[in-house]
Amino acid sequence: MLRLSSLLPAAALALLLAACGPTERPAEAPAPPAPAPAATPAPPADTAAAAPRSAPADTSLLLRPGYVGPLRLNMKEADLLALLPPSTRRASTRSLEGIDYPVYEYRPEGQPAGTPPLLLEMVTAIDGNGNRLWRAQLQDARYRTAEGIGVGSTFGEARRAYGVQTIERAEGRLVAVSERVGMTWVLDKTGLPLDRLLRKDDIPPATRITGIILYQ
Repeated sequence: MLRLSSLLPAAALALLLAACGPTERPAEAPAPPAPAPAATPAPPADTAAAAPRSAPADTSLLLRPGYVGPLRLNMKEADLLALLPPSTRRASTRSLEGIDYPVYEYRPEGQPAGTPPLLLEMVTAIDGNGNRLWRAQLQDARYRTAEGIGVGSTFGEARRAYGVQTIERAEGRLVAVSERVGMTWVLDKTGLPLDRLLRKDDIPPATRITGIILYQ
């Protein structure tokens, strides 16, 4: 799905509470108070599954099939520019499979410092009538789906919410593709066996999502 040519067509830990009957003692000997139960240690942060975040209250940060906030995939370039203040965007170009194409680097208001801009990738419309929005790539963790999935969520959360069809390597990244929502989850490759072909069940559920690509 990541090929330019293909355009044309988030567990709580269970606590076991052992219930024990009182020990029998002579009637004249009062039973000592029961010791307080030992506190159960919290699981390590890297193994405990964080509760998924909720959907963003600001709809401009909502991800849904074909949409990044108010931006719609396949929208005309003129309509896109009308929605983005000039101070938030910069025109640039990228190259994929030897083809140069225009992009807009978009920095929405309030974007955390150090977060890369959203890449809004354009392509010439099939009818030749100007450019249209082809793909959107983002690493801004404020953007979330209605189910609360976004950058910082886990592969397991995304798979449970939307299903994952394939694991691919594209443009130097390891990604999981959820075709039903038209979203590709860029995965943290740390600790993964990259010397072989990986399948869905090879990816630990706790693997973090570091980026999202929306495609159509």
